[in-house]
Amino acid sequence: MTIAITTGRVGAGTVRTSRLRRRGRERRRRPLLRRILLITGCTLVALVGTVAAYAGYTLYRIDHDVHHVGVPAALLARGKNDLLAIVKGPDHSEQIFVFHAVNGVTKVLKIPSSLALPTSGGHSAAIDSLSIHAPAAIIAGLDHLGIPVSHYVGVDLHAVAPDSDLGRLATGKLSITSMISDPTGTSSLLEQVASHIYLGPGTPVTAVLSLMNVPTAHPVSVPTNKDSQGHVVVAAAFDSVMRNFL
Repeated sequence: MTIAITTGRVGAGTVRTSRLRRRGRERRRRPLLRRILLITGCTLVALVGTVAAYAGYTLYRIDHDVHHVGVPAALLARGKNDLLAIVKGPDHSEQIFVFHAVNGVTKVLKIPSSLALPTSGGHSAAIDSLSIHAPAAIIAGLDHLGIPVSHYVGVDLHAVAPDSDLGRLATGKLSITSMISDPTGTSSLLEQVASHIYLGPGTPVTAVLSLMNVPTAHPVSVPTNKDSQGHVVVAAAFDSVMRNFL
C-alpha cells in the first residue's frame, strides 16, 4: 500500500495563511499609525500657534506701553537703515550703540556718552547731557559728525534700583541674550522695560527684540581726543574707522 502525502500543498496553504495574517496586521497598524501622526501633527500645530499667539500678545503689550517720540524725517532719511540705541542706567551710566546691518551681519559701533555733539547756535554738548526723550538734537549732532541713523530706540532706566534686573540690564551686568532660552522670562522683562522705551518714527517694536541677538561685547569704538577746552571730540582717524564700519 502506498500512502501519498501532499506536503507541498500543505506548505503552500500555510504560507498563504501567514501572508493573510500579516496583511491583516499591517491593515490594522496603518490606521493606528495615521492616528498617531495626526495627533502629533495637531499637537505641534497647537504648540506653534500658542507660541505665536503669546509672542504676538507680548508685542502688543510692549507696543502699547512704549513712548513714541518725534524726529524730523529729513534726519532719519539719510541713514542707511542704521539703528541708534541709547540705554541710560542708574548711577549715571549710559551705553550708546549704532547697529549697522551688512550682508546679514550686524556691525556695532560704540559711541562714548561724553562725546561732544554740535548743537544749534554753534555750541556743543556731550551726548549724556541731552535728553533721550527728545532725541532730535542727538541724531542731528551725530549726523553732522558723519553718523546718520534711520531708526532710534532709547531706554531710560536711570531711576531704577541698581541691583534690580532692570538696573543690571542697564549697566550691562545682565545680558538679555542669556535669557533667550526662557521666553517667558525674556518677555516678562521686556514688558517691564516697555514703559521706559522711547521709539523714533518708523522704528518697529520688533527692533527692540532683534537687539537681543546682537552681541555687543566687541564693538567698533569711535576714536576720540580732547580739545583745548576739555571736550571729548572725534579723532582725525574717525573717517577711516567709519569707512570700515559702513
